[in-house]
Amino acid sequence: MIKFIAADMDGTLLDSNNNLPEGIFGLIEKLHSMGVTFAAASGRQYYSIERLFLPVRDKMMFIAENGGAAYENGEMIYSMPIERETVMDIISAARKMRGEGVCLLLSGSKGTYIEEDEKEFIEGCRRYVANIIPVRRLEDVFSLDSVTKAAVHDPEAEKRSYPAMKALDNRVNVILSGGSWVDIVNRDAGKGSAVKKLMEHVHASFDEAAVFGDYLNDLDMMDKCRYSFAMANGHELLKKAAAFVAPSNDDNGVVREILRLIPGAGEG
Repeated sequence: MIKFIAADMDGTLLDSNNNLPEGIFGLIEKLHSMGVTFAAASGRQYYSIERLFLPVRDKMMFIAENGGAAYENGEMIYSMPIERETVMDIISAARKMRGEGVCLLLSGSKGTYIEEDEKEFIEGCRRYVANIIPVRRLEDVFSLDSVTKAAVHDPEAEKRSYPAMKALDNRVNVILSGGSWVDIVNRDAGKGSAVKKLMEHVHASFDEAAVFGDYLNDLDMMDKCRYSFAMANGHELLKKAAAFVAPSNDDNGVVREILRLIPGAGEG
């Protein structure tokens, strides 16, 4: 029997209009009553994921910051911060591209930090980030918090900022998280590492877990369990790595596959 399910958010559980599937709260409640743990796994900050699941937040888990941290019952159950010296090098590399429309944010346990003069970027991030803390300079973060993720926003991410940040690849895990985002987490962090830790936490074996994703930041989840699903709208490399392909995010693919795997979850 399935004991653990992790689903990416954007492009996977959320549809193209960024809406959760109808009935998801009832499904999570039912899974919880059956002893099945559901986890939302996202590159987003914890506070912005949690606010989407307020009615059931105490009946699920959260993997945030592309695996940089995980939460249960409002408490951080583990985090993997990036070393200060490495964060300084990330800031320096991003500043070299700033005139090309590149912006950087840093996420920690207390919130997400953006330089206060990046007003347009701050407003654009409010759609995804619940607790933005403007700072004069990003270096000021170290007197306030640890850093679990750095995220670079770049319209040419794959061609420009991704290769630039890959120069630090021996010290961090650099992830192409979308068409215009590059996420940087601790070298040992990632959604796959987080899934493995949470599977151990709930005593779920390889054959007792399922994961869902659509993009390359979900790639390292695909070999952590038997039931790995790439969405029909997902990246082709992810489809090759996954055991199965689920219907698209606009066709309620995650819920449909969960109900197929656990038929009793659909009963009222």
